[in-house]
Amino acid sequence: MPRVPLYMHRVAGWEVTNTGLTANQDQVEHLQGLRLQLEEKTVQFKALSAQFNALTTSKQEVNKDMRTLFREIETLVAFLRAGVRQHYGKDSEKLIEFGLQPFRGLRTPAPKPTLPEAPAPSDPALSPDSAK
Repeated sequence: MPRVPLYMHRVAGWEVTNTGLTANQDQVEHLQGLRLQLEEKTVQFKALSAQFNALTTSKQEVNKDMRTLFREIETLVAFLRAGVRQHYGKDSEKLIEFGLQPFRGLRTPAPKPTLPEAPAPSDPALSPDSAK
């Protein structure tokens, strides 16, 4: 079921106002020109709303087609990149021309700095066992 735009309740209110003015035009003759403007602008707004809805539907269809094509291209590029790696070798600098990173070996982790050991307390009063 299509979603009803939030502003359509306002459009319905415009139509109620126009209907009321039309039904009582002998009592509100001084507003007749403005009522005609309201009627024309309401028709214009409805036409634009219909056009907007058609474009939204079209946009959603194009978006779906783009997503499908995107996935197909990504699969194709992955296949081509694998072929380029196979042809030139995984560590060839020629891979850079295809936007690929050549394998340059594993990084060796930097040696971890060792923490100096705490010196043993020389004063027996400072040892943890002396608190007993």
